[in-house]
Amino acid sequence: MARLSGYASAGVLNRSEAPGLREAAVRLFDESKAATCRWLNGTGHRTTRGGTWRPETLDRVLSNPRIAGLDPEGNSLGYEETVLEPELYHRLMAHWAEQRAQQGERREAYEYLLTSGASACGGCGWSMIGARVDGDAAPSYRCPTPEPGAASCGSVRMNADRLETGVAEEVLAELLRPGSAERLLRLQQDVREEVERLDAHVGSGDERLKSLKALRDNGTLVESAFVAADKETRRDLRDARARLRSVRPMAELPVAGVANWVQWWQEASRDAQRALVGLIVRRVHVLPSGGGRHLDPMERVRIDWRLPAA
Repeated sequence: MARLSGYASAGVLNRSEAPGLREAAVRLFDESKAATCRWLNGTGHRTTRGGTWRPETLDRVLSNPRIAGLDPEGNSLGYEETVLEPELYHRLMAHWAEQRAQQGERREAYEYLLTSGASACGGCGWSMIGARVDGDAAPSYRCPTPEPGAASCGSVRMNADRLETGVAEEVLAELLRPGSAERLLRLQQDVREEVERLDAHVGSGDERLKSLKALRDNGTLVESAFVAADKETRRDLRDARARLRSVRPMAELPVAGVANWVQWWQEASRDAQRALVGLIVRRVHVLPSGGGRHLDPMERVRIDWRLPAA
């Protein structure tokens, strides 16, 4: 069983983690989960894997009855010490239930790290999407349900916190390899050159559309040929703009001179983290579970690296 934040082992407190979680639980009666996570991160508290706290992670940890030494039915596990007193745990669960009822089961928005094509189903290759964040379900990634014209399998799913934490650890480990800083800068320069080409391509789009219209008007293009060419040009421009939105943050990311990537990741915005992952990772493939629980989430993950070899 994976270690729960606040405990060194079952019934044995982690003295550096437990006090922060107790204070966080008390704060949650007056503050949002997002505000409480900002307090946790700002005071140096981290998750069991060394990551920053996010609302969904805090929700998952404090909703686990083991945090109060209880089993899923509410019976005592016999812990000598608990992170939360059972009375505080039950009051917090009731408080959250009341909040959900008042908000129509609406959860706080979750910023996914690996959507928009960054992750793919290891079964069928389809892009993963963010699953529901309403009600009691934790944020997760899933292969879309099959629909007419979409050959997705819909059978692969993974908890967002487990996937993102595992991928972040692999990314940071890759950046700590000798020579990675120089290779990262070379890769970013390639991205910057791509941005320049795309900017020029998109910038000339209006002129190309006008030229097509002129060719139609002077009789060089028949109407059917004009319609097809106009449609293809507009599609090409949409694709180019979408690609620009994806790669521009990578080109503008300040990566030169970073001395401590772990600290950088802990302090970076979600947009910056997403840009860094996109800069060095082609795609993250989430493999089918094959049944059973995987304590190491990376057993189900394969990463295609973009970072060039030394």
